Amino acid sequence: MATSQKQLKIDITSDNICPWCYVGKRRLEKALSQIDKSNVNVSISWYPYELDHGLPQDGSLLKMDRYKQKFGEARVKQMVPQMTETGKQEGINFSFGGKIGSTFDSHRLLHYVKQQENGEKKQNDLINILFRAYFEDEQDLSDHQVLTKAAEQIGFNGNEIKQFLQSDQYKKEVQHEINQSQQQGISGVPHFRINDKIELSGAQDPQQFIQAFRKAGVNV
Repeated sequence: MATSQKQLKIDITSDNICPWCYVGKRRLEKALSQIDKSNVNVSISWYPYELDHGLPQDGSLLKMDRYKQKFGEARVKQMVPQMTETGKQEGINFSFGGKIGSTFDSHRLLHYVKQQENGEKKQNDLINILFRAYFEDEQDLSDHQVLTKAAEQIGFNGNEIKQFLQSDQYKKEVQHEINQSQQQGISGVPHFRINDKIELSGAQDPQQFIQAFRKAGVNV
């Protein structure tokens, strides 16, 4: 008789312009690679967060200018080399040129993708493309052309995506999820909730994730 699979449900609250969210995703993947997938059913869902409420809803700013406004020049001088080095360790080539704007529409696109067939996998694939586009290719995630191209890379029709982005579809749902995260006390990202009971904040090392999996009842 076949043994029933253990469930490993991971809910991730993240913003697409958060460098630690990109790092955290890579470290989570390292931890997941150590799991025997024949005995464990892993499901991952992404939830929206807006890290910088001051970003323009229409248009964008130079990324480095915004960092300096927000953190001050001295701190940015420290942060950039540290982040670059951390990225290298995870196979990420952080680049800090380009523009930054509201991430709300990119979250709407992720919500849209999740509603489609095989949506969980597509959402995860799209997250990878958005992170790479913003952090490594210096693309602006508030630009609908960038978002449309990203969706096309995972098999979506470009014209349909353009129409969706120009509409109001899922605006209320995404705003509700952002509000819900705040009500749950999530004040920073990435935030990971494992099997609805174990919570981790920040880009933890793979070993921390493995300990959390064990606490959640999944042997690794």
